[in-house]
Amino acid sequence: MLIVRGAIKDYDWGVVDGLEPWSGTATGGAQAELWFGVHPGGPSPLIDIAGEPTGELLADHFDVEAIPLLVKLLAAARPLSVQVHPPKTVAVAGWHAQLEPDAPLVYSDPFEKTEMLVALEDFEAFAGWRPLDEAIAVLSAIDGTEDAVAALLADDPRAAIPLLLAVATPEAVAALGAAAEAAGLPAEEVAAYRTVAEQYPTDAGALLTPLLAYLRLDAGAAVYVPAGVPHSYIRGTGLEVMTSSDNVVRLGLTGKPVFVDHAVAALDLDVRPQVMPTRHGDLIWPVNAPFVVRMVSSGMERIPSGAYRILLAIEGTARVVSEFAEVTLRPGTAAVISADEPDHRVEADGLLAIVQSTER
Repeated sequence: MLIVRGAIKDYDWGVVDGLEPWSGTATGGAQAELWFGVHPGGPSPLIDIAGEPTGELLADHFDVEAIPLLVKLLAAARPLSVQVHPPKTVAVAGWHAQLEPDAPLVYSDPFEKTEMLVALEDFEAFAGWRPLDEAIAVLSAIDGTEDAVAALLADDPRAAIPLLLAVATPEAVAALGAAAEAAGLPAEEVAAYRTVAEQYPTDAGALLTPLLAYLRLDAGAAVYVPAGVPHSYIRGTGLEVMTSSDNVVRLGLTGKPVFVDHAVAALDLDVRPQVMPTRHGDLIWPVNAPFVVRMVSSGMERIPSGAYRILLAIEGTARVVSEFAEVTLRPGTAAVISADEPDHRVEADGLLAIVQSTER
């Protein structure tokens, strides 16, 4: 059992000092994500039982085969990019193709990225495809979208994407909120589109958001986003669990590189997000997911051996006991337990995320 803190990421969409309760550091700047894992983009630092850094990284002890999951705390003040994570075949092929001279760097690694977000507070997101009739109603109220609407009428959202990007003027983006209202969407959805237009007035990707379904998660609820599903988180704080990959192919709402052809190729029109109205204490196990999560607020839990496990303290404390050691976790610290280690017991006095790989 190793104890880690998160590796902090300060992307511009983060909340000012939004992760300070878990990072332990107030910077006065945007704090977006804390990473708990071995991905080379942000390997977690080890700490001792007193909470002091050891100077080592979790990646010094384990590789991605032993630690197949990446766990994050995420704080979003404004919408993240419209993006899609590539399925395995696309990620592998794309990774090897970009090793050629002068090829653009699109993929962070050769792995599929499948993820789930568990809301720690009310959370808003766009995820998956909006019903075609609703998307058509919104876009029909925006000048210049006739060709994209025709593609949607032909049930071809892939073809609609470049057509929308080509006509996404600042005037078209500014019309998003009024168009959503005219289409009869609920007030909270209209507000989300107004937020997109205000935050990204000159970003062509804003005009893609009417293609995406809006969802709101109460604290404890979750959304599972398989590879190939387009999405954009809007605002809120949550726990993310994913395969150990940072493959993000973006379509807009970002200052980072956008790769439209790669993103469209990564779309899988046959998969949908799974929205689960869970509460803290429930077992969260999406269909076909490579992980299972339980958010525990009190009591004793047995953590069986045989698969990779990570226990992340979010509120209060948690005492983790095995036949070899006993440690106390505080917010922002996590116990990492490899598959070949024995059963553990944990007693929570606060909110604890127990994450376990389902692939043995």
